[in-house]
Amino acid sequence: MNIQNFVKQKFYNVHTTQPYSSTKNFQKAIQVCVLGGHTPLGRFTSFLLKQNPVLSLLRIQGDKGVDEMAAELNIIDTKCKIKTFEGNDGYADSMKSADIVLILGVQSLPEDTSIADRVLAEGKRVYNIAKECTMYSPRALIIVAVPPVSVFTPVVADIFKQTDWYHPGRIVGSAALAQIKANTLLGRNQGMDPQICTVPIVGGPDIDLAVPLFSRAKPVELTDRAAQPLLARFRGIRADEFPHKKFSKENFREDAPMSEAFALNNMINRIGRGICGDDQAYYNCFARTNVLKTTCQHLVTTLQFSRGGIVHNYGLPQLTRLELELLEKAALQIKDREQIARDFIDFVELGRDDPPPFKAREIARNKLLKQTVIRG
Repeated sequence: MNIQNFVKQKFYNVHTTQPYSSTKNFQKAIQVCVLGGHTPLGRFTSFLLKQNPVLSLLRIQGDKGVDEMAAELNIIDTKCKIKTFEGNDGYADSMKSADIVLILGVQSLPEDTSIADRVLAEGKRVYNIAKECTMYSPRALIIVAVPPVSVFTPVVADIFKQTDWYHPGRIVGSAALAQIKANTLLGRNQGMDPQICTVPIVGGPDIDLAVPLFSRAKPVELTDRAAQPLLARFRGIRADEFPHKKFSKENFREDAPMSEAFALNNMINRIGRGICGDDQAYYNCFARTNVLKTTCQHLVTTLQFSRGGIVHNYGLPQLTRLELELLEKAALQIKDREQIARDFIDFVELGRDDPPPFKAREIARNKLLKQTVIRG
C-alpha cells in the first residue's frame, strides 16, 4: 500500500461516519430548530447538538446573544452548521425546512411556582409558536419541552387540530429528564454504569407525574420494596413519607439545565436516527394514545420513530401493584392538565379579561386552605 492510499484510508476512518441507512429513500442527516436558544438550557442543548453526528444544520432562535453564541459554536470542527435568528420575528425563518422543532421555555421561575402561574407565564408564547408551526413547519416533528409539558403538549396538539396538518405521531412531549434521572438512580443504586441501565417510563412527562418502572428495568429488575426509596428520591420527597403520606411533591419541578440538555440531545439523536432509517429508534415520550381511553388522551410510553414521526406505540407493560397505583393517580392528573390546556386556548382565543378557570380554581383552593389554617 502506498502512502497516498494509506493516508486516504486513515482520513476516512477518523473523519467520516457511516450513514445510518443504506436505503436511498431515507435521508442521511436532519435539520433541527431550537426555539429559546438564548436560555441556559438552550445554550447547553445547542452546544451538545452541534456535536451530534445526526445533524447537518442547527437553527437557533432566541433573544440577543444567540449570534455570538453561534459564532463560537461554529468554530467546533463538526459537520453541523449553525444559523441564528434573533427576536420573535425569527420564528418563521428558523423553523422552515426543519425536521425537528424543539420548543424550550424561556421564563425563569422559582421551582415551586404553581401549574397555573407557569401556564400563564409561558402559554401565550407557546400558543403563538404552535400557530407559526402550522404555517411554516407543518410536517416537522414537534418536541415540547416547556414545563409543564403535560399541559403544553395538549395545547400544541389542539392548535394543530384546528388545521389540516394535525398528525398525532408528530407532536411529542419531552420526558427526557425523567428518563435519565431514573436510569442514573438505578445505576448508582446497583453500582453499575448508568449508561447501560434502561428504566421504562410511563405516566406523565413531568417529574411529579412520571412513573419509572423499576420492575421492568434492564439489566436489573427491582421489587416494589427495593424500588420505593428510588421512587421517593425520583419525586423529591422523603423515603419515610412515600407512598403512605405522599405520592409526589406539589408543584415540584427540577431545574437542571445541564442534565436536561444532555437528555434532550439523547432524545433528538434517537428520533433523528429513526428519521434517517434506523429501525431501532425507540424512546419514551409523551404522546397522543388510546391506551387509557376513559381517563387521559396523552401518556408517556415507549415509542418507535421513523420518517414521519411515531410508527409504533408499545403501550403499557405488566405493572406491579405500586406502579399501577402511581399510574392511576398520574392519569387522573394528566386528565386535569389536558382540561387546563383546553381552558387556556379558550382564554386566549376569546380574549377574556377575567382569570381563566384553572387560575380561578387555584385561587379558591388557596383561599380555602388559608381559612382552614385560621380555624385550626
